[in-house]
Amino acid sequence: MSLSGRVEKGIIDARDEADAFARLRAQQLQPLKLTPYAATKPLAGGAFLSVFRNKPADLEALLTNLSVLLRTGADIRTALGILDDEGKGLKAAAGKILSGSTIEAALTPLFPAGQAHLGALIAAGEARGDLPSGLEAAAKVLAARRLIRQQLIEALSYPAFVFVTAVAALTVILLVVVPAIAPLLDETGQSVPVYFQIIVWMSQALQWGWGYLSIALILLCLGTILAYRYGGLRHIADQWWLDGPMGPIVRGLVYGGFARGLGDTLSGGAAITEAIRLSQRSMGSGIARQRIDGVVQAVRQGRRLSEALRQVPGFPKAILKLCEVGETSGQLGPMLARAGERSEAEALARISKLSKILGPVLILGLGLMIGALMGGVLTALTQIGSVAGA
Repeated sequence: MSLSGRVEKGIIDARDEADAFARLRAQQLQPLKLTPYAATKPLAGGAFLSVFRNKPADLEALLTNLSVLLRTGADIRTALGILDDEGKGLKAAAGKILSGSTIEAALTPLFPAGQAHLGALIAAGEARGDLPSGLEAAAKVLAARRLIRQQLIEALSYPAFVFVTAVAALTVILLVVVPAIAPLLDETGQSVPVYFQIIVWMSQALQWGWGYLSIALILLCLGTILAYRYGGLRHIADQWWLDGPMGPIVRGLVYGGFARGLGDTLSGGAAITEAIRLSQRSMGSGIARQRIDGVVQAVRQGRRLSEALRQVPGFPKAILKLCEVGETSGQLGPMLARAGERSEAEALARISKLSKILGPVLILGLGLMIGALMGGVLTALTQIGSVAGA
């Protein structure tokens, strides 16, 4: 829109939305809406909101771009309108802001489940008059979570590939190789070795019962999902993960994420009890959330945060030490965020080491199993060859 109030349409060459906005403002034009020239077909209704919920990377990009546009001089409603490419659903957020809602409340429906503390970061930035920094802080939290997920996938992909490959090889041996050899051995009239007979029984059981086995696996998966969502399996699984053999690694990730979120929220200016509640909601473990309940109560009663966290079973000592340092130095937020990052990094390093060990162990164990099966098959082939040569 020009200074005279006339609405104009056109095409401008720019690197991104922020660059296009700056170029138009330099020409004394007020952008009302920016649409990529090669834009794809828009999503209907508010479908884009569900896309953000399912894809934190998209929300991360939105928050980053929103912060850039605000720093270039755009107001929040204009920035949302620019990023709302052909009805992506952000107009609803702009409408809430126009009706008097806070920016935090307007953007909260976009946040992934369990990431309520992102709103606190944005609210803190809005309260101190630096909304772009609040948006950037929320984007950094999402980026850190995305990096952790990528590292977990990379660490576990190799063992998973080895396992799937070995299972496929075993299936081929039992369903293809053994059935082709067993009739030939019967035709020789020789007694079938016990070892090979066991392999034949395994092959026949797999051939005859694969349908029932598939149904049983499907029912088992459905039963496990239902028990996890509506039964007590979730509680049992949480207990095992936190206090079982994998406890040191899992606690490093769970409580490290909690400390990081708490530190970021405190650094944003939130009250400590509110910051604890928001960070607690972002924890994926129900038992871990229950263990943090007492922390809020203890802090309300005047106890130091480090003392309250020390009463949480299994809470990492490294985080507690840095928490004490932060309380002493008056830098509790940054120290907790640093402690959380370090705890998560150590847990990921342990997972990486474990995956490097697990891969060769799986190869060795499954190789021995496949070798044993092939040994039985080769024994049968040798016996067939000796009878044919005679």
